[in-house]
Parts: sequence; C-alpha cells; structure tokens
Amino acid sequence: MHAGLAKEKITYQPKVKHYILALASTLKDYRLSYFINDILAIELAKKDDLIYENKKESKAKKHSLFSYFDEENDLQYFLFQNKLPDNVIIKSLKNFDFLFIIKTIDEENPFDIGEVYNKLNNIDDVQLIFKDPALKPAEQKIIAKEF
Repeated sequence: MHAGLAKEKITYQPKVKHYILALASTLKDYRLSYFINDILAIELAKKDDLIYENKKESKAKKHSLFSYFDEENDLQYFLFQNKLPDNVIIKSLKNFDFLFIIKTIDEENPFDIGEVYNKLNNIDDVQLIFKDPALKPAEQKIIAKEF
C-alpha cells in the first residue's frame, strides 16, 4: 500500500422519507386506528406510549402510539396522539389530534401519500386532514428520532 493513501470506508446511508398526515378527529385513538386499519388494509397495533414532558409543568405525559411494518412494501406506519388537553408534541400542528406517519427508505419509488389522504378523508369522524405539513427543524428532529 502506498504511504500517502489512507483506507476509506464507504458507507451507504439510505435516505429515510417521512410522509405525514395531520388529523383532527373526535375519535379515541383505538377507534381511529381501527378505521385506518380497515380502510388501508393494514394492522396498526398498540405500542408503548410516547412520553413527552411539558417544560412549563415539568411533568411527563403519555401520548398513545400505534405502528405497523409492511414487509412486502418496506413501509412503516405510525399513528400517534399529538395533542392531549395539556400537552402537544408537534406545536406547529397544535390543532391536530393525531399524526399518521408513513416511513420509507425506497428512493426509487416515491410513496403516493395522496391516495392515503383520499382514503382517510372518508372516515366520518375525521374533521380535517393536512397533508405533508412544513415542520420546524426541531419538530423534524422529533419525527426523525421517534420514527
């Protein structure tokens, strides 16, 4: 080996993409996950709650979390409770009760979030859906860290 050449490691880091739908709904978390499962033919299941601390009160709050991994299409689905009466995780979406996140690393075939949006828009007790909201950098870090 030449003295001037150093060994270089080449590592491939696939780009993770998060597709986000913010939902305003009066449904309980388990009912919303049931309807999403039914309409998308997936199997969201309850996971350990996300625990977030409200800095003003310094008291931790539990936000419900559901997830499903679609091995065939290499997609991960997450439904989590964004808003509690006294705590919100993604503050720029404080009027939305839930976030539905679809995570993929398939760079060649982008996911069609519009189709999912249209299907979820048919759930009776979902009042409003916001597709791919612009998040603040700190909020993007929360999504990347948790999902």
